[in-house]
Amino acid sequence: MLQQTGGSTAMGKVILCTGRRTARPYFFRSIGQSAASMEELCHILYHNAFVMQDELFDPELIRFISEELGLSDRAGCLRQLCESRAGAKDILVAIFCSTDYFDEGEIKEFLRRYDDFCGMSPVQRRKWNADRLLSEGREAEACRIYRQILGEEELAVFTEREHGNMLHNLAVSEMREGAFRQAQGHFREAYRLNRSDESLKQYLMSLKLAGQEQVLAEELKTLLPRREVIEQTTQALYLARTAAETTPAWQELERLKALHEQGKIAEYYQCADKLLEKLKNEYRESARQRTAGQEPAAAWRRE
Repeated sequence: MLQQTGGSTAMGKVILCTGRRTARPYFFRSIGQSAASMEELCHILYHNAFVMQDELFDPELIRFISEELGLSDRAGCLRQLCESRAGAKDILVAIFCSTDYFDEGEIKEFLRRYDDFCGMSPVQRRKWNADRLLSEGREAEACRIYRQILGEEELAVFTEREHGNMLHNLAVSEMREGAFRQAQGHFREAYRLNRSDESLKQYLMSLKLAGQEQVLAEELKTLLPRREVIEQTTQALYLARTAAETTPAWQELERLKALHEQGKIAEYYQCADKLLEKLKNEYRESARQRTAGQEPAAAWRRE
């Protein structure tokens, strides 16, 4: 069976699938994903191996490869590796080499990343996991880890840039939660540490959005941002306001303002109640999606 898969080039590549595709996929509990072919198995392991290594040694996975995918020889090889107490790295390479899904260069790149991961300290692995969670839109889980790390003595293992980027990511989440003052402090400290224009822009924007014009003027004198940063911040604020003014919620607020100015109090309260209920429902749905891991990654994330 031929399969076309997206690779690093625009044209992709055509590969010959190994084994058969099963109607009874293998389910990876740690990430909630399933594989119905050897190619899907390789794809999942390539992108998630660092968070699911324990499952590599599950006898059920070997049985799945042997009986469901019809690759008894490969399953036998994996069984021998497990019995000889081989490491996860050896098992992963054996699985990747079972198909042509990844070429030699891609496997070498994976092994390089794997060695880098294995060389991390426990707290660095926790930061890596928090970055991964944030990229998946699981902000609450990621920021819980960031807060724990930022409160520990082990923070010294990170560079100032890494420290600042954690504060930046935490501040992004706090802005979305409405903790603006707390986020402002974290954005400013993030910029002091990572010297990132993105952290500085978000700090200046947070002051502007909070109406802290005097503080903003003082900070512009103190921090002396480059002209490009000021122009980008101004443009971002203009685009955000323009986009907001086209939303139904903005139009409803303008209508409420007009009703109040016209003295139509009864109609004003009636419309206000409807808008409030609508916003509550939207918030509940947003919270539900975040809990289910469906929301896209936070904007302006720093790694």
